[in-house]
Amino acid sequence: MQNHRATLRLRAILAVVAGLALVVAPAHAQKPTLTPADYGKWETLGFATLSPDGRWIAYPITRVNGEDELRIRKLDEDSTRVVAYGSRPTFSDDSRWLAYSIGVSEQEREKLQEQKKPVHLKLGLLDLQTGKTTTFERVASFAFSDDGRFLAMQGYPAQGQEHKGVDLVVRDLARGIDTNIGNVAEFRWQDEGSLLALVIDAAANAGNGVQVYDPANGTLRTLDSDTATYTGLAWRKDADDLAVLRTRVDSLYEEPTHTILAWKGLARGRGTRLEFDPATVDGFPADTRIVDFRPLEWADDGSAVFFGIKEWERKAQPAATLAKAAEDSTAADSTAAKASGAEKATPARDGGKNEEPAGVEVWHSKDVDIIPEQKVRLERDKRRNYLAVWHTGSGRFVQLGNELTEDVSLVKGQKVAIGQDQTPYERERMFGPVYHDFYRIDVATGERVRIEEKLDYDFGTSPGGRYFLFLEDDHYWTIDLRTGKRTNITANVPTSFVNLEDDHTVEQKPPYGVAGWLEDDRAVVLYDKYDLWEVAPDGSRARRLTNGAEDSVRYRYVRLDPEEEFIDPA
Repeated sequence: MQNHRATLRLRAILAVVAGLALVVAPAHAQKPTLTPADYGKWETLGFATLSPDGRWIAYPITRVNGEDELRIRKLDEDSTRVVAYGSRPTFSDDSRWLAYSIGVSEQEREKLQEQKKPVHLKLGLLDLQTGKTTTFERVASFAFSDDGRFLAMQGYPAQGQEHKGVDLVVRDLARGIDTNIGNVAEFRWQDEGSLLALVIDAAANAGNGVQVYDPANGTLRTLDSDTATYTGLAWRKDADDLAVLRTRVDSLYEEPTHTILAWKGLARGRGTRLEFDPATVDGFPADTRIVDFRPLEWADDGSAVFFGIKEWERKAQPAATLAKAAEDSTAADSTAAKASGAEKATPARDGGKNEEPAGVEVWHSKDVDIIPEQKVRLERDKRRNYLAVWHTGSGRFVQLGNELTEDVSLVKGQKVAIGQDQTPYERERMFGPVYHDFYRIDVATGERVRIEEKLDYDFGTSPGGRYFLFLEDDHYWTIDLRTGKRTNITANVPTSFVNLEDDHTVEQKPPYGVAGWLEDDRAVVLYDKYDLWEVAPDGSRARRLTNGAEDSVRYRYVRLDPEEEFIDPA
């Protein structure tokens, strides 16, 4: 099946190339003279979207003058359908429908902006069997259900509206029937099935909550309701388990924190409801909150939910309280000075009204980053958070990330995570490579063990989650995350996998790269200068897959299917 899909995708790419081929004029023909009016016609080809069955392709064309368009083509036909100002093409999974946004011209956009009116997109819906197109007004976002039977279309808020909820229309594509649901702030289709999760955000918080709509039978269920706000809907992959964040405000702190709500088995009834409240959980660190800018993530088996936490900033004291404290402090100092006879006259000042702010920014030699970089990092640092996990069965909380391993990524199966830390090498980062130490973290306990230090090149974990791959001393190495065994897998391979011709003055020359892994982690495919090599992760065997070195032809692997997780050596 994967080979068939790859063939279809290759055919699609070749068709686009052929369709966009330029006709070269004869050498004796007079070349036209370009004028300023011609510059705006310059076209750029955007990323193409292929239908799941490989028979249709949609690709955007952008022009300098803003006269953009979306082109839609059936690959075994010559005709092309053109949609002016079309964008965001999305095929239904059954390849029956294509939905896309329709914008406006730059002139129309400027006109609306001058009139202080909002610019709203439309939605086009093309029936790929009949060729019929239906247009819907004022559609901000849209998504097909997993089975391709339904299309959800979310509108725009009214001008001056304070709450986030807007109308959502769910269209039964086979029957052409629309169902309208009001005050929807977020929506998310189930991965496998037709359930649609909804966050309701109404005026004055009346009726806020989480609902689940089943368009197959027309039922709408309320899972939770409160005057609080909800956000961050997350379905478990290929399951009917749902999680969401519910906001909780504390008057002592600046930002809100969140409670995590979860339901299991929603397709089989009302589901089992679970709740994680940081205020009542043992081991949850003080002055720490659950953030909403890190998406919730289910463990594949439903045993845990992963989320982000960060320090919770307390509110500053009211100005009146601070002024009173300063006044009391000044009075106390004055009394003490008089008592000691040390009181002196102070020259009058203008309170700084005529003093101009400094026009320079001082970079200290001990600062790792220069001032512009510090400004960029400031916004990023505001969103820095640590990965944590809620084990839904036991209710236990485990913090996986901390100051030592700020960046943590989960390994396949979510039983182990890899943490990395560059703190020990910040000075080197100023003028040289970016090094990291790496840690293996037990998701169940939070226990961490350093598995490698001062690495310049790492390639993460294998798709099956067993091996950690990195480059050191011009060779590829693996660490078996089950046993901890460390192996040089290219020591006996008769080629170089690093670019020794690179002229950068660095300890480790850059590698030619990694193509990917075979299924079940049984081998990794590496590049040398010309060829691809299949190498066992325990270093026991290696074989060359291409013969480019003989003719100085460089071979590289092209992934035609974006959902393809493994390389098929056939």
